[in-house]
Amino acid sequence: MPIPSPTQLTTFSSLPLSGDSSSSSSSSSSSSPSEAVPDHQTNQDTYLFATIKSNLTITKPTLILTDSASHDFALVFDPPSAVVSSGPYTPDAVADKFKQLGLKKGSTVIIKNARRTTTTTQKKAAAGREEEEEEGQGFVVLRSLGRLLQAGEKPEGGAASGKEGEAELLGVVPSALFLTRVMMDILRQRDESLPGDREEKMCDGKFDGCVTPGGKEEGGLKRCQGCVEVWYCSKECQTRRWIAHKSECKTIKALRGIWPRPEGVE
Repeated sequence: MPIPSPTQLTTFSSLPLSGDSSSSSSSSSSSSPSEAVPDHQTNQDTYLFATIKSNLTITKPTLILTDSASHDFALVFDPPSAVVSSGPYTPDAVADKFKQLGLKKGSTVIIKNARRTTTTTQKKAAAGREEEEEEGQGFVVLRSLGRLLQAGEKPEGGAASGKEGEAELLGVVPSALFLTRVMMDILRQRDESLPGDREEKMCDGKFDGCVTPGGKEEGGLKRCQGCVEVWYCSKECQTRRWIAHKSECKTIKALRGIWPRPEGVE
């Protein structure tokens, strides 16, 4: 699965309504100007990136997120057993599970093929009549933890993995939304290089007082062993750059856990 293109990235207000298979983005006029509005009439997958603001779990596991258009919405896990599959269900048990999975304030979640639900949408379904949709906070429902489920962990009851076409939680990145998107763009450009293409390798400290003239060394550069995407000419440069690279390193590792490096890309 390749890293998604910019045309596949979406915002909450641009998502199709839950249960409306014929709906393209009815709220496209209110989406962020910097975001492309995906065509939901095609088979193109869409990806919603949003940063976790808080845990609002009461009766169901719930996180409050904000997307790239600064729109707040709720991410609801339904049934609750999708998160707490054994033992008594309590908000504390949910909080512990969220922490274990890295679903904490400031991290970014990536949801594939999400659909939005609003309070008005529920009223329309209950009343059986047409009502004009109101702007406001809505929510996205997930049926399982998706790929966040640990290897060998079996969901119980209704917590089975989502069916084809349902929203899927691809992963969580321990960084803010902006850095996540920047690093993803860099990785996508590398992945789209032709097989055999060789990007000129330069020390990551080349613009920060690199100890090697030109940022190169005849003996060759060595990769960062954390993200394996960044090169250094010496231990000195790597140590000096670590403060800046630390957050990038964690972000890249998380993204590569979702979208591995294609074969043939160096």
